[in-house]
Amino acid sequence: MGRNNRQRRKAKSREKLKHRSRERATGQSRSTWEELVVQARFALLQTVADTCACGQCDAPAWEESARLLYRQAPSAHWPEAVAAAIDSLAAEAVGQAWDRGWMPMDVLSLLAKESARAAVKTAAATLMRSELRRYAEAQLSDQWSAQREALAERSPSACAAEALADLEGPVRVTASAALLEALGTIADFQPIPLVQPRPGSRSGSVRGGGAESSKAYEKIRALLAKAEATDSDAEAEAFTAKAQQLIARHSINEALLAESPDAALETAAVRIYIEKPYEKPKSELLHVVADANGCRSVYSLTAGFATVVGGATNLRSVELLYNSLLVQATSAMTRAGSKRDGSGRSRTRSFRQSFLASFAARIGERLAESADQTAREVADETGTDLVPVMRLRREAVDAKIEELFPNLTMRAATRISDYEGHVAGRAAADRARLQGAEALDGA
Repeated sequence: MGRNNRQRRKAKSREKLKHRSRERATGQSRSTWEELVVQARFALLQTVADTCACGQCDAPAWEESARLLYRQAPSAHWPEAVAAAIDSLAAEAVGQAWDRGWMPMDVLSLLAKESARAAVKTAAATLMRSELRRYAEAQLSDQWSAQREALAERSPSACAAEALADLEGPVRVTASAALLEALGTIADFQPIPLVQPRPGSRSGSVRGGGAESSKAYEKIRALLAKAEATDSDAEAEAFTAKAQQLIARHSINEALLAESPDAALETAAVRIYIEKPYEKPKSELLHVVADANGCRSVYSLTAGFATVVGGATNLRSVELLYNSLLVQATSAMTRAGSKRDGSGRSRTRSFRQSFLASFAARIGERLAESADQTAREVADETGTDLVPVMRLRREAVDAKIEELFPNLTMRAATRISDYEGHVAGRAAADRARLQGAEALDGA
């Protein structure tokens, strides 16, 4: 559907909602309407509690529950009351999810991890849009504001009432079923670490500030863009190595120029989403990138995202570098093509998993070497002993991890099951000499 058509459809929906509101105002008292919405809320709560999509019990599935919900209509205005009740319950359930540490992209990441239907993901975006529209921009952190905008791309409707306004019969039942399933899923979320102030509280950001910071990141982005664009593995490695050197130098300078020792030790957290397939080795790549930049990454296998903790400037660097390296690794892996064993059976999956795991391990070694070398250079240039500074920053990050994840458990690294993939992955991460980056100073 084109943009103009979507806008016309939204305008039509809004007009229809206004028309139905006028009908309610003339056809029934406000108290009668409110009583009908309360009745719909009760019916919805019972529906969500009684519904199960597992297919292994006697409980009805979501679509059957939605069908039964509309059959019990006590009034001609029942569909509108149901939609209003869904929005009312969504405000409570979604707000509770925010209190429990969830953000919009966290929710969608979990639904993707659980292979939820596309309609349910869209419905979840609708419910989250409905709750978030009551906040002014000043009440949202940078991340919340960006994620609210992203939700509009996932769902054309700003609330359940708008999503259901033009629908009738089986189509309305199907759409309502998706909304109910999304509502039930969100209401069951368990607490996770809070990485941003929830909407309505103080504004926060993990973005680096200042003109010098902006200039540094312009250079870093330019180098990483060149690394992603080149077909030469040697050039890609050299550009990436130079970017890591700039990242390390910028991070050290930020620490040395901090207004106070406490400011230099301030920590923040962001979530980074690990997409299918090969999530485990991808999470290991994120881990080594974070570690080389003074951060720590904790991956939630069930939710499909990692929580990265570190200094605000470092977190920005980790996001940039991880995404760039993932592009480079994926390109090199894809160029290797599909693989088969001696019997002709596909071993592409084991090859690629081993490739990414070995790529991550070797990249971690090289990034650590580059960061250490840069720290030594800065120490020599400034005559400053950086060991105490770096140790205190690491301790601050460790303390934050302990606060957010008191029951953290370690897991084994990805098992390398394909030798060719192992060799190819390390080679992709090791073709260029780090000192080759020195020729790129003018980049």
